Amino acid sequence: MTEPLLVPPRLSYVQRVIEIPDLELFDLSKDGKTALVLSNRTGSYQLAAVDTRGGPLRPVSHGKERVAWARISNDSETVCFSRDLGGREEHQLFTIPLEDGEEEEQLTQLPPTRVFDFNWSNGDDRLTFAGATKEANGLWIVDSSNGAHTQVYQNRHWVFSPEWSRDDSRICVSAKTTEHPTAAELVFLAPEGGQEPLVYTPKPTSENTNGGWHPSQPTVLFKTDARGKYELALYNTATQELTYLKGSDLGLDFPVFSWMPDGGSVYYLASNKGRTRLYIEPVDTSEPPREIPLPDGYHAGFFGSSVKAARSGDRFVFSWSSLSSPPTLSRYEMKTGRVETLHEHYTDLPLGRAEPVVYGSFDGRPIHGWFLRPAQMEGRRPCVLWIHGGPAWEVPDAWNPAIQSFLVAGYALFAPNIRGSTGYGVEFQNLNIHDCGGADLKDVEEAAKYLQTRHDVDPSRIALVGASYGGFMTFLATTKLPDYWAAAAAIVGITDWREMYDLSDAAFRSFIERYFGKPEDNPQLYADRSPINFVDNIKAPLLIWHRGNDSRCPLQPVQKFADRLNVLGKDYEMNVVWDEGHGFQKTENLARQYKAVVEFLDKKLVQPS
Repeated sequence: MTEPLLVPPRLSYVQRVIEIPDLELFDLSKDGKTALVLSNRTGSYQLAAVDTRGGPLRPVSHGKERVAWARISNDSETVCFSRDLGGREEHQLFTIPLEDGEEEEQLTQLPPTRVFDFNWSNGDDRLTFAGATKEANGLWIVDSSNGAHTQVYQNRHWVFSPEWSRDDSRICVSAKTTEHPTAAELVFLAPEGGQEPLVYTPKPTSENTNGGWHPSQPTVLFKTDARGKYELALYNTATQELTYLKGSDLGLDFPVFSWMPDGGSVYYLASNKGRTRLYIEPVDTSEPPREIPLPDGYHAGFFGSSVKAARSGDRFVFSWSSLSSPPTLSRYEMKTGRVETLHEHYTDLPLGRAEPVVYGSFDGRPIHGWFLRPAQMEGRRPCVLWIHGGPAWEVPDAWNPAIQSFLVAGYALFAPNIRGSTGYGVEFQNLNIHDCGGADLKDVEEAAKYLQTRHDVDPSRIALVGASYGGFMTFLATTKLPDYWAAAAAIVGITDWREMYDLSDAAFRSFIERYFGKPEDNPQLYADRSPINFVDNIKAPLLIWHRGNDSRCPLQPVQKFADRLNVLGKDYEMNVVWDEGHGFQKTENLARQYKAVVEFLDKKLVQPS
């Protein structure tokens, strides 16, 4: 006889929870009539439109190849989006009319290029995108009528978030122009080229990102840590005057921010311990910020565009969720103070519930996270210790179907936001610079020790699971801390940082240098934090799940890790999904993945009673 954990509906519950449609606001048309969202309700991540007065989702993009980024033209007529072909993140741009649902047309014929984000010019005659090739990072201009493209800026390190000035004479872009690991500057460029880029930073080595132009003035709103914490600031390019907004104490980070349409105020999400609140702050008066009351949860999403103010200034459209509430699209009316639901998903699944937890790490530093219980939990249960990706990311109070897949299967789950996570301030976020797999690995160890003390967790049945950077931490913890785990699953993880560096394009070489420095300067650090050098130590049964087209965490070094496990006779299984890459997947493949992980844990953790 076995525990109730093994009742037959469990894997069907996993399938169903993965099939709950994701949804995030991408853009709002300038006429205020249409919200553009990204959703996987068709089985892959595609664009859909929603009338801001309410109504069903209407397909915009088509097919199975995932959409990566999208923006509506300023005349509210055309959508441009980037598409990831085969999961390799070699993108092309496509256009489609917003309203009539025609098939999309490919706009560009780019050589292999990773496109991060882009924006239309105010005249809609051009687009500018930030991206990377194998050789360099840069900024390109695209003719929206024929797709002809020209590179106007090249940089050794990453470039992202280009924004056109109101008269289209300048572009503000965030770029890392120095070798300091955490620095980023605002770079001002002429779209026609021919002028030397102007690099601005309020303080050398500070991080300055996501500059957005005032609707009519030469002023840029941006996020900075120049004063030792994340704040929002204004820089007037004509007078070179810098001013800071007043709401810096309202949150530890500001994941979404923009100008109100009249330019007299800005709005922003303030983040603290995995939840966000929305504020409006006047910029030319002494009035304090004013909170706009939204439903409790997380409103920032993945793409940083999940809250948009209508041009009329009388409403916000936003997407939001929580760890136990699937994504919802809503509208907030300024006059009435009411929140109206535009689209939501109902489910009768027994979803798990989250409680915030803080535990002390080895150095006394508090680590915040979430302990999640399945709907029915009695006695001591096997528990999944879930490590998020990034590492500059977090598990906020936001819908996460991967986490819920374990809960509906009957497992408890603990998701700590170890040092290096976003959402807890700039100092905490930078603690793992040149120390990935060091003190943050100790945070994982202390999380395991914390779970061993809980009355509702079986200390002999703790499983370690993570994807991307969490997959790396799973590989590393099973090799360097082998005695804590009864089983483990590493999903699209990293086993050899040096080989990954050699296989990466310019953007991800820059990413690796941020955390490790250059390989020739820190060879010992690269070696010490690469799990492939410690395979002999593994004791726990290990499931390796990878994707054949992954360009961020390439398959080649992971396969070498598996080959060593095989030679050593270790208990492991490996599965490669060949038609996918890193990041967002087709729903059918994601369901296969988490059903396989649950089945693997069942075999290794669930003991006869």
